[in-house]
Amino acid sequence: MIVGEGDFRYEVVENWGTLPEYFELSDPVDIAVDSRDRIYVGSRGNHPLIIFDRDGQFVSCWGEGRYTDPHGVTIGPDGSVYITDRAANTVDKCTPGGACLMTLGTRFKTTPIMERAPFNQPTDLAVGAAGELYVSDGYGNFLVHRFSASGTLLGTWGDCGKAPGQFALPHRVAVDGRGMVYVVDRNNDRIQVFTPDGEFVRVWGEFTWPQDLHIDRENGLAYAVETRRGGSNVPRLSIRDLEGNTICAWDDGRSVGRKILDNCHCVCVDSRGDIYVGEVARTRRIQKFVRVR
Repeated sequence: MIVGEGDFRYEVVENWGTLPEYFELSDPVDIAVDSRDRIYVGSRGNHPLIIFDRDGQFVSCWGEGRYTDPHGVTIGPDGSVYITDRAANTVDKCTPGGACLMTLGTRFKTTPIMERAPFNQPTDLAVGAAGELYVSDGYGNFLVHRFSASGTLLGTWGDCGKAPGQFALPHRVAVDGRGMVYVVDRNNDRIQVFTPDGEFVRVWGEFTWPQDLHIDRENGLAYAVETRRGGSNVPRLSIRDLEGNTICAWDDGRSVGRKILDNCHCVCVDSRGDIYVGEVARTRRIQKFVRVR
């Protein structure tokens, strides 16, 4: 099956991802790709971080006993793996093999909303152009925190609301090659763009429950996924330029049969332009779309 259009046409890979016997992929909440095109999947299961090769063959896993809800998985420029654990209120910086190098926040300590400090159910981390760290915080707060590469808190912005610079649920964060910061403001049905210091720049609208945004810095492209809310909308994947203009999009409105997209929660792209989408709840699967050239 082919989806997309023009220069952005993709073939759907059926049943991507092979796990060892007795393993279970329980809610793939985030996906990241390293420099070797290995796929790191954060899972709400007994194996919190599962690694595949680009063909979907199982490579390894780690994080057992430490991560309960690895809501954000990010690969840094140096290959470090950042795990944003929503349940533990922390972000870990790890080696590719899982050894913890640094922790932001205190495990299982929830910071009250009125303190405007890290963390209260954080959701994601992005590495800035100069190595700084941005954390969306998240389900319990309405904030974005900026840290130095060594973990020093440099600043915080945001508030609860619908005005520019306010959030209803900052679900994901991404940074482009210019250093601009994109915050997926899920419950406000929008993506907001900020300067590296948190100054509001613009808003991308026309979303319904956007869940994730992946920025391809090399090609200047943004990949966004939206999902269902109360059954009133159709899951969608869109490819945009960095001004928010839609280049290509597809969804699946079929009422019966196996859908192309369902409960989309995360998206990422490898070096060949292939797209990976993680779905939670009913389907609990990873969809791969191979770019047709």
